[in-house]
This record gives sequence, C-alpha cells and structure tokens, in this order.
Amino acid sequence: MLQGQTLDELTVTNLDTATGRTFINHDNLEFWKGILTLSHITKAYRTYAHGLPLPETAAIEVVTIADGATGTIKPQGDTEIWRVESIDLDNCVVAMFDGATASPITSGRLNSIFLITSKVYLAFSNASGGEQTPSIAYSKVSL
Repeated sequence: MLQGQTLDELTVTNLDTATGRTFINHDNLEFWKGILTLSHITKAYRTYAHGLPLPETAAIEVVTIADGATGTIKPQGDTEIWRVESIDLDNCVVAMFDGATASPITSGRLNSIFLITSKVYLAFSNASGGEQTPSIAYSKVSL
C-alpha cells in the first residue's frame, strides 16, 4: 500500500491503514521500523516543532470578487493547514465552507486565530455593489 508513494502523496490515513493490518512480533519488526521512520519523516517534513507555524511560509492571500459573487481562499493539497491570523473583509461576508455547507464567521473582526484546510476553508460573499478584494494573513502549520 505504501510502496511507490512519495512523501507528498503519503497521508496519515495510509499510515494508519498499513499499521492497522498487522501486529508487532519478531518477524515483522523490520516492517514496523519502516512505518515508524516514515511517520517521523512525514512529521518533520510537514510540520514545525511543537505545532508552531512554519515561519518561512507566512503570507497574505487576496481574492478578487465581483459584486454578487463568492470567492474562496483555501490551502492546496490534502495535508496543508493554514493558521489564519488576520482577515480584511473589504465589505464582504465570510464563512467557513466545506464546498456544500457554510458556517458564518460572526463580527467583522477576527477574534481568535483559527485553522483552515482544503476540506474546510474560507468563502467570501460580495454584495457591496462593486468589486472587492478581501484578504487574509496566514502561516502554514503543516505542508
């Protein structure tokens, strides 16, 4: 199952599936060494120590939205996690969105830092009468 996958393709689900199909004994110790090594490599490759944001990945993301339209900001790939540190609504309404259901973020200000993924991300709706460019400042906490 794991053979031939690159680190970018490797997911926690794949590791969990592989480890869930076996038990530890003297005969499969080499297999377990490989799984543990992959787990540690993946953790070191995708995250910063103690869950801190990756400082070299801080950025600002801007989306341009026409009047009456909706635009999204979301991380790429299945394993990226962004820590949203600031939002500029630019006369838009923002909600957490999973592609089907929206959960509005109340108030016009960010009251706490939160995380977004490619599965639950930000959707901005513009009904201001003109084009708007909402933005976020973020740092990645997982690649």
